[in-house]
Amino acid sequence: MYLMRHLKRIAPDYIHSIFFGIEDSLVSTTGALAGIAISSGSKELILATALVIIAVESTSMGASEFLSEETEEDIEKEKMPANPKVSGLILFLSYGISGLIPLIPYLILTGWAAIITSITAALFGMIILGIVKGKVSKKSPFRSALEVLIIGGIAAGIGIAVGLIFKV
Repeated sequence: MYLMRHLKRIAPDYIHSIFFGIEDSLVSTTGALAGIAISSGSKELILATALVIIAVESTSMGASEFLSEETEEDIEKEKMPANPKVSGLILFLSYGISGLIPLIPYLILTGWAAIITSITAALFGMIILGIVKGKVSKKSPFRSALEVLIIGGIAAGIGIAVGLIFKV
């Protein structure tokens, strides 16, 4: 409840940045890491891939969010309630921090235990994100969680499928 009260005070654009960063990070990082883990099994490659993905994607998405907000602001010729720099930073942090969720199991475990734990942690993160999304948007938390889980799960599953197909 504490979180919900504070999220209602945040500009909608910032909430968008938070949800977009977390969801995209859980999906892309999980899909990529599981695909790499399945195809190679090398812990060093998994770690290098994770760090590169989290660093590049969080920076890229933060910059993209800044540029798109700034462009939208310029086109509308009026000051929007959200600051593009803050939106970009929020998305950067949301993606970067969330990327650790599917990475940590690979640092602690090996083989299939790491893969299964990573995927499970990310799916659980998607469920939590969906519940929070439902509460913030005043929609069914269950339906919202299911929607985020299905859409995110399918997207992450593509990375896993590619790893299974192109095993090296």
